[in-house]
Amino acid sequence: MLEVPHTMISFSDLHLWKKDRYLGALVGEIDAIGLLSLDIFDTLLFRTCANPSDVFVRVAEKAHRIGCLKASITPAAFKEMRFRAQNNASDRQAALTGFGEVTLELIYAEMPDGTCNRDKMAQIEVEIEAEVCYVNPHVASLIAACKSLQIPVALLSDMYLSSKQLRWILASSGLDLSSMDTLLVSSEEHEGKSSGHLFARLKEIYPQIASHAIVHIGDNIAADVEGASKEGIRSIHYNVVPEHFESLHHWEYVRHGHVLPEWKSLRKLAEASDMTVGMGELNRVFYKMGASVVGPFLQALCEWVIDQCVDEGIRIVHPLMREAYLLAPMLENAARIRGIDLQIKPIYVSRQASFMAGLESFGDDELALLLGIQGLKLGELFEVLDMSDESVHFEAFLEKRIENCKFIIGENGSSIYDQIGDFLRSGPIQTKILASVQRHRQLFVSYLKQEFGSPERLVTVDIGFHGTIQKSLEKIVSLAGYKPQMTHLLAVGANRLDELSMRGMDIRSMLRSGSGGTEEGKRIARTPAFLEELMMGDFGSTLRYAEGELGQIIPITADLKRTDEEYAMKRACQKGALAFQGYYAYLLRQKEGRLQRASLQPVEWSKPLHRVLDMPTPEEARLLGDLTHQDNFCTEYIAPICEDVAEEWFEQGPEAFLNTCNYGPSVLNANWPQGLVTRRFPYYLYTFYLRLQDGFGSQVMLFETIQRVKEDGVDAIHLYGTGAFAEQVLKMAWFHGLEIRYWIDPQVGLDAAPWGRFAYVTLEQVRDGGTETEIEEETKAETGTRTRTRTEKGTATNAFLIATLSDMQEYKNHILHVYEGSGVTPILYELRP
Repeated sequence: MLEVPHTMISFSDLHLWKKDRYLGALVGEIDAIGLLSLDIFDTLLFRTCANPSDVFVRVAEKAHRIGCLKASITPAAFKEMRFRAQNNASDRQAALTGFGEVTLELIYAEMPDGTCNRDKMAQIEVEIEAEVCYVNPHVASLIAACKSLQIPVALLSDMYLSSKQLRWILASSGLDLSSMDTLLVSSEEHEGKSSGHLFARLKEIYPQIASHAIVHIGDNIAADVEGASKEGIRSIHYNVVPEHFESLHHWEYVRHGHVLPEWKSLRKLAEASDMTVGMGELNRVFYKMGASVVGPFLQALCEWVIDQCVDEGIRIVHPLMREAYLLAPMLENAARIRGIDLQIKPIYVSRQASFMAGLESFGDDELALLLGIQGLKLGELFEVLDMSDESVHFEAFLEKRIENCKFIIGENGSSIYDQIGDFLRSGPIQTKILASVQRHRQLFVSYLKQEFGSPERLVTVDIGFHGTIQKSLEKIVSLAGYKPQMTHLLAVGANRLDELSMRGMDIRSMLRSGSGGTEEGKRIARTPAFLEELMMGDFGSTLRYAEGELGQIIPITADLKRTDEEYAMKRACQKGALAFQGYYAYLLRQKEGRLQRASLQPVEWSKPLHRVLDMPTPEEARLLGDLTHQDNFCTEYIAPICEDVAEEWFEQGPEAFLNTCNYGPSVLNANWPQGLVTRRFPYYLYTFYLRLQDGFGSQVMLFETIQRVKEDGVDAIHLYGTGAFAEQVLKMAWFHGLEIRYWIDPQVGLDAAPWGRFAYVTLEQVRDGGTETEIEEETKAETGTRTRTRTEKGTATNAFLIATLSDMQEYKNHILHVYEGSGVTPILYELRP
């Protein structure tokens, strides 16, 4: 069992911040900080909702309950009205005063008469912000560390809330306001961080502190990084909450919509705690998998098991090895979090260890089962039957796989396969086999009595799926003269559990696969291999039981054949899963009574794992598919989860390949069909579900166009287009990591103020800049001064992303006309089906 002590997450921990992937950059440098400056939202404060705008939906819901919002205005409609009100207020302020910073009161003043009680709505919004916000314990830990060193702390926020409202939200989240020395808000300073103004004000307040001794931390590049740099202040881009294309949460949204929205930021924070293990990027991928995928699923299982125990007064449970290597400590942690006195004691058992002990006879059915095991060698067959001394009769063939023995002809003219069948059916060998059965049963029951006292009263916990081991346990105990009174708890149960229940077994599952089951349960049951592998330690399945020198019964486990790299990846995943439990407990404490435990939403908590199985990223398909899987049921046969598949299976395309994966293993052994198809067609499943998510809109065309740009090695490109669709293209390009510094918009003048990290330019300016000179464009900064923006030498300064679905040819012709005679051929990327 994995020995990992449970660590409580607390923002008073002076060292917790060092575990943070981004804050860890300050390890060894904190003494040199003269002033710590922090962004508030998505840095110091996180929210228990998928997006900040979800606050507006909750505002409307609460307003309806107390009667201060017109009943005909739905929460979704109010959300859009709230957006428009803020934009209108900002435009009005800019026209009146020259700056666009607004207050919450000015925003609600834009709401039409008769729609709502404006003052009450503003008050409700502040209350809802306090309800959804919680303190990021990593950043709070850094604050505590700085205060212990007498380092002042300032908060800077581009926000429409007032400093008074922000202080109330911070205090409601549990933060000690005395640890904050300064709070600057754009709504009161009439300017934001992006221009550098708030940072200049900070320096005015602390003239004795040099700029280079100030460290600012925030999530927004334009405001928190570039704004700070304008005043010579060092910054750390705190990239925990912002989304990007490779984010697990984006892929979850494409497959399922918003998944666990209340826990989204918390899962991201757990992912970012990977500095605690001091590992490389490959292992960090597996740590993230543990913290955000495996951890949530197993936490739901642990909570569900505890619920069952609490309801029925169960005081001890027995998770099955090998998965208990991780599951047992997670159960212990979960019980500790709940304050439940529950003893966890794993059982060393497996299908192989229970096979012989559970036999009543050894006839043709049992023989056919053994001879049909994929990869079983003849020598391994004799080991399973515990009569290796009889293998001498087939000594020349012991290393041969049994399925291959069908084609090896012996001296008597029959196949070795037939000869082994006849040999095992013979009277003397049958007698030896039955004696072996009795010996195995005696050892098995003795092990159960030695470890658990009453072998008939076990409460087992397992991942799933068909109840095979559980059925064998009860049968063995029954054959030994006991009346089983066991309870079996499974994460996922197949249809066969109904049959076992009809036989009187108490066998339950958190999720169900098969008929009447959930999509999540079906997929997990279809492809359990990598989940099982990620939960295991450095030993294999239980093979049998043996008597030790002192008379004790010892489980004998198989040797695992894994590389050190694979062991390290699994350990990283397990550490991530255990880390998640600490963050889960932290948020439950912070939002006591406002969040449901995982066991009350088992399907939702299974969706992150389901998404990986059903729509893996190319990286997941490669890394998880390369993990080796060793079944250990009577054989040491080992193979990658995604075994090599002949190219001919892919010739008819990805959809046809997925259909062929329904064939049996003897035709096509596809442990993980979605992993295999993603390794061959990296974005087939992504675009399939993106098209459904988008209602067959333009998102797939946009994605495939951006993919062409990236595949061509272009990382910086110009945007040509106008209107809302061009803005959508711009944002998606940024989302995918492309740099777009220049937007050629035929409808916008060069004196227009850019709303983002780009500049408006003309085609002629781009053309004259060329690929070997720097483009310089003067743009008005919000302060009224003029600054220069430039691209670096060598970027693709003549590559254009054409952002239109109606004027493609016109735009292309215009670009080509401007470049005519320049000696340069522009590279054009347009959307196409």
